[in-house]
Amino acid sequence: MPRFNCEKAWYAKFNPRQLRRLATPLGLVMSLAFLAGLARGQGSDEIPFRKHTLDLGPSETVDVADINLDGRLDIISGENWFEQAAPSMSSEGPRWIKHKFRELPFTDNYLEDLSDLAIDVNGDGYPDIVSCSYWSKPLTWWENPGRQKKPWIEHVIETRSPVEFAFLVDILNTGKPQQLLPQYGDPKFPLTWYEISGKGAEARWVGHEISPQSYGHGIGAGDINRDGRTDIITPKGWFEAPADPRFGQWTFHAEFDLGATGFIYTLDVNDDGLPDLVTSLGHDYGIFWYEQKKDESGGRKWVKHVIDNAWSQAHALTLADLDGDKQVEIITGKRYYAHEHDPGANEPLGVYWYEKIRTDRGLQWRRHIIDYSTRAGGGMQIPVLDIDGDGDMDIVVAGKSGLFLFENLTNNPPGK
Repeated sequence: MPRFNCEKAWYAKFNPRQLRRLATPLGLVMSLAFLAGLARGQGSDEIPFRKHTLDLGPSETVDVADINLDGRLDIISGENWFEQAAPSMSSEGPRWIKHKFRELPFTDNYLEDLSDLAIDVNGDGYPDIVSCSYWSKPLTWWENPGRQKKPWIEHVIETRSPVEFAFLVDILNTGKPQQLLPQYGDPKFPLTWYEISGKGAEARWVGHEISPQSYGHGIGAGDINRDGRTDIITPKGWFEAPADPRFGQWTFHAEFDLGATGFIYTLDVNDDGLPDLVTSLGHDYGIFWYEQKKDESGGRKWVKHVIDNAWSQAHALTLADLDGDKQVEIITGKRYYAHEHDPGANEPLGVYWYEKIRTDRGLQWRRHIIDYSTRAGGGMQIPVLDIDGDGDMDIVVAGKSGLFLFENLTNNPPGK
């Protein structure tokens, strides 16, 4: 194909807004990495990935756990869990066996499942699944039957407010994320976190209200003020955790307005000893970090920095050390039709990771392309962990357009 036609086809992937952004100084580092990724195809020079298509049905949720306790990590997504089996002589990497374990309604082009969180609720050793939705059953947990050949049993946690997504977080400061923090769709519903009480047939989730209302689209947890306690973060401000998170008074600090975010994380981005915020807009353009600063009187203020605003609907975002350099990277992707009317909703899907780099001009972020302009996007969750047990970090994404595993080939390159 002539060079001119190649260039014309490449530009056709972008709308005028994206082309303007690629030409700005802010987008320079991003665009260089983006162009290099397109020229190479899937993956990056630093981290090679092999893409596995697990399912092409609609499901925006995904988590990873050893469902059957056979020593291998499995994948849970929507109505199914995918058993990791030993590879065959002809297969590249593990084989995946699909098991349908529940029926979920399909409403308004959404499967009624917006988070799947694996945790052993009843203490029998088998991972159960906490799920949420915006429709008929907002917050439930599904009991894993284990070795018994019985159906999974659904238990209701909460019915009074829609739930768009949820976290497992460490509210009790034990070092393990075992408390449930939902993002409520009803602003009049009390902001509540939940912990497990009882075992076996007596197991249930107990709610603890920290505010008589909720605070918009987005939720997160982390130690904002470095007191060793896990605070709760909303788009409108953060709640300072008391010494007793169950019965103490949570203090609200209305210090920022982040917009309609997805997950909100704490991370000392610029290594100044102060926890910053990392988040993204779930239904618009933009991935950001908010720098925590102190004024002369010791007061706290927040300065917004753009990481990337060239693509939209980064609803799910994960922080992990993806390349083994002891630095945390950002892993995210474009959700397929978070809403059909969202800005940029019809632009190509993509899955990306962002590397923090220091230049003469200060701290910047380099975008690396894992996948672009296929059926793979960010969905509602992005697990990042060593799924195949070879010592490097793999990535799973799910969306209305399918479920995909990106196998990290750093420690297991092709042909070996």
